[in-house]
Amino acid sequence: MSDQLPVVLTSKDFALIEAISQGHGEPFAGATEIIRRKLGIATLVFPSDVPANVVTLNSRVRFRAGDAQPEERTLIGELGEEVHGLTLSLGTPRGLALIGAAVGQTIAVQRKDGRTEQLHIEAVTFQPALQRSRPALKIVSSQQMDPPTRPASHTNARPFQRGFDDDPGPSAA
Repeated sequence: MSDQLPVVLTSKDFALIEAISQGHGEPFAGATEIIRRKLGIATLVFPSDVPANVVTLNSRVRFRAGDAQPEERTLIGELGEEVHGLTLSLGTPRGLALIGAAVGQTIAVQRKDGRTEQLHIEAVTFQPALQRSRPALKIVSSQQMDPPTRPASHTNARPFQRGFDDDPGPSAA
């Protein structure tokens, strides 16, 4: 993983990655060093401010390893919760490399066999942070507002009358 590549993390992603490094042992050899470097160069943003092309936790990302066919996975936090062919955990070299990276970046990842592979991020097909963000509020000046209206009076409306089957309330007890 190169220190020159920008890394953008939400505060939740930052905390999760930090917790992985402080857990019981490394999820894979060299994980602590990768996490230390990633957290050291990361730009922290609010979830609502994360760019649509950045990989965050629970993002669906399409990437290619070298010349292989593209793969599409959802990035998850827990190693034991992976679903083969659908998800990728932060506890794996690929998952840790992808979080915080953006579309168009190519990231070097150390494989379990010691070789290095190049992951190229092609697309973020689902960005959960953007799905949860609120729509922008429309600012309206008092001159643009409609004047308040009075409710129409109902001349034939009858006052409320209690029926025989109504609950008299706690005072009747």
